[in-house]
Amino acid sequence: MHKTAVATLADLPDRDPQYALVGEVDLVVVRFDEDVSVFYGRCLHRGALMADGFVRGDNLMCGVHFWDYRLDTGVSEYANEEKLPKFTSWIEDGQVWVDADEINAWAADNPQPFNRDAYLGLYADTSHGTAEEPNNALIQQYARDGLTKTGHHGKVDSMGVPRDQLPKWDDLQLITAQQTAAMLEETNAAIQTLDSEARSLNSEVGAFRITGAQHADRNAA
Repeated sequence: MHKTAVATLADLPDRDPQYALVGEVDLVVVRFDEDVSVFYGRCLHRGALMADGFVRGDNLMCGVHFWDYRLDTGVSEYANEEKLPKFTSWIEDGQVWVDADEINAWAADNPQPFNRDAYLGLYADTSHGTAEEPNNALIQQYARDGLTKTGHHGKVDSMGVPRDQLPKWDDLQLITAQQTAAMLEETNAAIQTLDSEARSLNSEVGAFRITGAQHADRNAA
């Protein structure tokens, strides 16, 4: 056992979560009446600091998305299968003590991803986004690195046109045209894009005319 103090009892306000650190593990220390609980200091949802939360009734609440954990056990009142890890603690000589060996052993099984000296530090969102916020990690990357790791225009994607709706080689007709007197390199290329309903592309370059159209349009002609 490695006895370590994480708070002075007289300085602990009632039902006001306080931050502590043992090794690389963030802790939250909560006093409620004459009892004190020491929990893992990160919400199980997105890793927000529980010391930035608050107490509502018998629950310690995450201040970001309001996940709840019982003050005495760490079990969620809303979803009982979720439980904030609780560490052994006791009061002695006016101090709140924990066993650093217990906490470090837990950390060995649960490596902490937070780089305290990096961008966002303790407040980094290590979840890489959720279904509701899928671009969180990308937004943070831009805030941290700008465009230095993505190129001048940032991340580039297609416009979202389904591939089966794009023109295919089979949709192209190559029709020879009469050669003009002008040399090919002196001929201005002209491209005409018709409206979206026509779904065709006409291009005249030199001696050739290329017409692209959907099979359905061609068959209907």
